[in-house]
Amino acid sequence: MSVDNKTSQEIQEFIIRNVGSHPTDIGRLTAETFGLSRVAIVNRLGALIKAGLLVAEGKTKARRYTLTVLNSHHKELQIVPGLTEDQVWLRDVKPSLLGVPTNVLDICAHGVTEMVNNVIDHSESTTATIGVSRDAATITITIRDYGVGIFHKIQQALNLSDPQHAILELAKGKLTTDQARHTGEGIFFTSRMFDEFSIASGTLLFIRLRRTDDWLFESEEAPKHGTDVMMKIATNASHTTKEIFDQYRAEFDQFGFSKTNIPLVLLKYEGEQLISRSQAKRLMARIDQFREVILDFKGITSIGQAFADEVFRIYRGDHPGVNVYPVNMAPDVKGMIQRSLSGSPDDSLNDYLRSDMEKHKVT
Repeated sequence: MSVDNKTSQEIQEFIIRNVGSHPTDIGRLTAETFGLSRVAIVNRLGALIKAGLLVAEGKTKARRYTLTVLNSHHKELQIVPGLTEDQVWLRDVKPSLLGVPTNVLDICAHGVTEMVNNVIDHSESTTATIGVSRDAATITITIRDYGVGIFHKIQQALNLSDPQHAILELAKGKLTTDQARHTGEGIFFTSRMFDEFSIASGTLLFIRLRRTDDWLFESEEAPKHGTDVMMKIATNASHTTKEIFDQYRAEFDQFGFSKTNIPLVLLKYEGEQLISRSQAKRLMARIDQFREVILDFKGITSIGQAFADEVFRIYRGDHPGVNVYPVNMAPDVKGMIQRSLSGSPDDSLNDYLRSDMEKHKVT
């Protein structure tokens, strides 16, 4: 079967974007998707290998394909007076990203400068390492310091009961341990710009996946000293930094960071259920800094009456200037929220709960 140039480019792009998750059956998958013969697929894969974009190991059925690492660079940084985040970006990262689309380059610049600035101002580390790895599909940037550890520092600064709570506070945004010099927006926006963003420190690993809008945290046995940040983005990503900033401005707010989206799954420490008023109060701490708050119940199947009452009746009653919207509600969650409002039939949230919830979903 012959294909035109446009289809040929589509086939090449398909292989590049899918070989990572299909290293052993990318040929079969591509053939089925485009209706090509085995010979045609072998030729396509061979062309990518010849172009230096793909590597093949093994023979026949045991053959495995991986993308070629086109550029890999690691640099140790001395955290000394005078070091600035823009110097690190221009000297140690940007030269490895030649030819990257402008929107992707802008996202990488934002992430690097924000995270390096955190190392300089907050980590108390004397050294750090920064790494850039790039193949045809993905750019991966890592930043590692050897300081006090981000979760521990937030826990101490905010007098939190445990480091897991620090992850929830990071996800809310506007969190900083140095209000005179920082707005607390860096991690919030960076975690939403990259396709995958993770922070590991102590025994905790915090991950956000843009494609599925999943927020995960895991516990590791071996403690990690300092903080390890990983940022990954596809080379063909279409979103821009402006789109992410605009997404979190409330519609009625002309300027500023006035909107947040909180994944409630981060409140479930070690699988506990969301039932108590104390959990609700942890959730709503600092929320009065925002005008619009999206509470994302994805992954939550039920909540307790006391939790719902504290969030949706008491907190909202005490903070009329904060608009709170629940999304991705399971039937039991929605029912409990409606029950908490049963004594307030004129509450505008009742109409919202009766409306089409998906139009309010934030990704």
